[in-house]
Amino acid sequence: MYSAEDQWSSVLDRGGVVEFFGSRMDIPLQRRFADVASVQAYVDEVLDGEAVRSAYPRAGGVRVRERKGQRRAHYEIETATLALPLRELWAGRESVILHELAHHLSCSDGVPADRAGRRWHGPEFRAAMLILATEVLGEPAALLLRAGYDEAGAAS
Repeated sequence: MYSAEDQWSSVLDRGGVVEFFGSRMDIPLQRRFADVASVQAYVDEVLDGEAVRSAYPRAGGVRVRERKGQRRAHYEIETATLALPLRELWAGRESVILHELAHHLSCSDGVPADRAGRRWHGPEFRAAMLILATEVLGEPAALLLRAGYDEAGAAS
């Protein structure tokens, strides 16, 4: 699943026209964020989107904070917080922020992840990620992500 999202993020890094099974699609260039305030404004706007509010009416807001460790980003379910190591260039990518926000949405029904962590990257997560991709980046970008999930054996 991470490999599908990494490949997708690489396409978003370039943006522009992509050939996909004989069709030409225009893919947006992903945004990059350098500080907590800009990420917070972005996630507030995304969560206020009609499709997101409709699909996840119980999600509520999320807080963004700088993560002390610089190796990975994560979502803290107990405090509804995205923790991002923004001193690392990869962490400020839109795809990373959407990934962590998908955790927030997929856990908004109050059902925790199981011990194997399946819910964290399972069907609920992938459905949230695809809604976010569609709402924020458009259907062509979501189609590429969906195809990546399918190729990785993680169909939603």
